[in-house]
This record gives sequence, structure tokens and C-alpha cells, in this order.
Amino acid sequence: MISENIQRTILPNGIRILSEYVDSVYSVSLGFWIQAGSQDEEDNENGIAHLLEHMVFKGTHKRSAFAIAHEIESLGGIINAFTSRNVTCFNVQLLHENLAKGVEVLFDLILHGRLDPHELEKEKRVICEEIREIEDSPHDLIHDLFIQQLFPNQAIGRPIQGTVESVNALQVSDLKRFLKRHYTTGRFVVSAAGRVNHEQLVKLVEKYCQDMGNGTDYQEKDSCNTQSETQKIYPKPIMQSQVILGRRIFGQGDSRRFQLGLLNMILSGGMTSRLFHNIRERYGYVYEVYSFSDLFLKDGLFGVYAGSDKNRLEMVIDKIYNEMTVLHHKPIPVREYKKAKQQVKGGLVLAMENMNARMSNLAKTEIYEKQIITIAELLEIIDKISVEDLQELARYLFDRNAFIETIIQPIEP
Repeated sequence: MISENIQRTILPNGIRILSEYVDSVYSVSLGFWIQAGSQDEEDNENGIAHLLEHMVFKGTHKRSAFAIAHEIESLGGIINAFTSRNVTCFNVQLLHENLAKGVEVLFDLILHGRLDPHELEKEKRVICEEIREIEDSPHDLIHDLFIQQLFPNQAIGRPIQGTVESVNALQVSDLKRFLKRHYTTGRFVVSAAGRVNHEQLVKLVEKYCQDMGNGTDYQEKDSCNTQSETQKIYPKPIMQSQVILGRRIFGQGDSRRFQLGLLNMILSGGMTSRLFHNIRERYGYVYEVYSFSDLFLKDGLFGVYAGSDKNRLEMVIDKIYNEMTVLHHKPIPVREYKKAKQQVKGGLVLAMENMNARMSNLAKTEIYEKQIITIAELLEIIDKISVEDLQELARYLFDRNAFIETIIQPIEP
């Protein structure tokens, strides 16, 4: 059931438009979501989705890079973008009376970018510095290494930002081909939340979308069931060992994702969570330890990260597996289960006070669910999760035979 404040329109060309009216604010958060990310790249295109996201900000046929930012910032607004494995999102936050300007600027970005060769060479240098920064940050690097190990030799496992070599090989013609192939009406979702008039938003999208190519609905690439190496160790000149223990799991469309949110909360949701209390507080073995998950359309991953002195790494790994074993075999106490529910529900409600979060929630449920799930419906789903549901998920999730280990080890002096 869709709330009376949430409206959804599908244009004849396939563009999906969603809005949520919130009368307690005077702003609007607007997002243009393209269902094209690093997973849609060919073998010779690694990093192109992220590079294209950067390049459209370098200027259009009617605006310079400075003018793009100035037109939004001079209105007190914010303009930004990001690339993930499944989507690229361009978004603005503005006073509600400036919605038309936001729509026009975002369409100008995604449809009329100059893609100037000189600017491309400069931006490739910028992204190469971003890549080097990640490689110099073990905490960031290990997440890239983990997903590469989990999904070897396929687009979903490659770094979103690409490599220095792959980015430097990309040319303007490659960007234009990727844009033409993926920036199409069937892959396009417009989402807005705040003091927004849905009919006005639909008319604005209809006005400015004429130059967008038509295309069929998004179809995610199937990942290969390539066997992952059980353990990979990467020596680096660093002071602390980094480890991720993890596995492949179900995708975003699986109903168990709600239970997974609760299980993650029990494992690492704050200072009273199991990983924090039993590994950091009880033994002092780590500064940071947490579980995480990332779900795509068809596939997903689950992992536990920790950073530790290399001489205590094996003990930390054993303690992490022990926490998984306990959850696998012992039902979660009712008091802990109820607390986790309240934490998850409280986090959702607090997040929804942010219009950008509401806008993102609308788009993501449309993209991944093909329907809208309101916050009230989401809270109801969480309320219905039982201890037995969590126990069943833990039995599936914590199968040690399904886990891999990605480790960055300090180089011996």
C-alpha cells in the first residue's frame, strides 16, 4: 500500500517518477538514478561508470563546470553524485521553490555533457589520485580486495573506481558509447522527497527528457559461480593487520534482507553489540570490528572486518568465528532480540527525518523491489520477524565452509 503522500508515475517512454510530499519542511531532495554502475562494464571498461559521473560535472554545452555548481549553490543548494555497482545517482537538495532549476540542471548534466578530451585527461589524473589514496588506506583497500576475491574475474568484483591502468586507457569515444548504451529511459528513475508537487515534477521531467534515448528495462548481469580462493594474504608496508571474513549471499530481492539487518545489529550495532563487547571490550584485541552486508539485484555479500596487531590476528579470527558459531547454535535471548529491533526501527525513523534519505529510499525500493515500501510497512515487517527467523538465517549465514578470508599483513621488517 502506498501512502497518500507518495505518488508514482510511469511515462510512456518508461521513465519512472516518484515523489513523497512532506509538509513539515521547505526543501526538496531530488535524485536522478541511472541503473548503470560498475557491474555493467565490459572487461575493458573498468572504472568507466565512475569516470562518466565525474566527467559530466566538467561542463555541458551550455554551462561550464563552475556554472553547474554556481547555479545550485547560489540558491543555497547542494549538488552531488555517486556511483555504485548497480546505479549512478545525481542529486540536488534545494529550497522547494527552486525545484524547476534542479530538474533542468540535472538533465543538462546527464544529457548534454561536453566530454572534452582535455578535461578527460585532467579528470583521469584526479581519479588516479583517488585510486592511490584508497591503495594507501588499508581499511578501504581490504574491502576492494575482499569483493575481488569473492567475485573473481567479473565486473561485480572489480573496483568501482577502476585501476590506474584501466582508467588511463579510457577515451571520450568509450564514454559516449557507455552513455548511449546505459543512460536510457528504461533505466531511469526520478525520485524526490520534501515539499514537492508531484504533477509539477512530472511536467518538468516530460519537458526536459526529450533528448534521452529510449531503452529497455535494466537487466543485471548474472555473476559467475567462479570458485573463490579460500584465503588470500597481501603483504603491505603497514603497522596493523586487516582482515575480512565473509561470503556470498542472496540479493536485494530476498525477503531475508530484513532479518539480515537485525542480525547485523546484534553483531555490531553499537557498544553493546556482540563483536564490540566480546572482542574489543573483553579482550582489547582490536580498535575496530564490525559486520556488514552489501546486496545487489541478484547477489550479495556478508562480511566481518577487524584490524589488529599481526601477533593477535589469529586470535581475533578465532573470536569472530566463535561469535558466528554461538549465533548459529544458540537462539538469541529475547531481551537482546527486542533491543535490536528497537535499534533498527529507531534508526529507520530517525533517518526518515532526512529528505535525502527519504528520496533514496523511494528510488531504491523502486529499483530493487519494483514497488514502494513505506516506512510504516517497513516497521511492520521488522515487527513480524521472530527469534526463529533469525536463528534460521544464522544457520544459513554462518556456514564456515562458505567463508573466505582476505588479509592484509604488515611486511616483516
